[in-house]
Amino acid sequence: MTHSRQRGFTLIELMIAVVIVGILAAIAIPSYLRYVERAQARDAQAAMQSLALALERRYSQAYRYGEDTDGGVPPSDRDLSPSQSPESGDAKYDLKLTIDDNGQAYILQASRADGRTSGACDAMSLDSQGKRSPAPGICD
Repeated sequence: MTHSRQRGFTLIELMIAVVIVGILAAIAIPSYLRYVERAQARDAQAAMQSLALALERRYSQAYRYGEDTDGGVPPSDRDLSPSQSPESGDAKYDLKLTIDDNGQAYILQASRADGRTSGACDAMSLDSQGKRSPAPGICD
């Protein structure tokens, strides 16, 4: 009578594989989430640049950016778009426009739609002088 030898994984081998997958996931998931947040911040910066170009185009035609606003208003209130980033779908950043000095200056602000304020790129701004906050390169 011959005995055939059973083939398969032992419990120890299976547990080692599970631990390795767990370690890889613990490294990969936070890295991926940081990548996604940086991409969302870059998209918001691009939306602010688009709004700045539209405001500069308006200034070149009328020598003013528009009527003064009482605090930040959505750009759509001044017939500008986008008012959020990304422009369609769920907002990751809300955009606000403030026009001051009798239409001679503006400030664009992007803030996280979920209200977070702990990260460097959770609140960003761009003004009519080209000053950005946070400094260029922080959110890249």
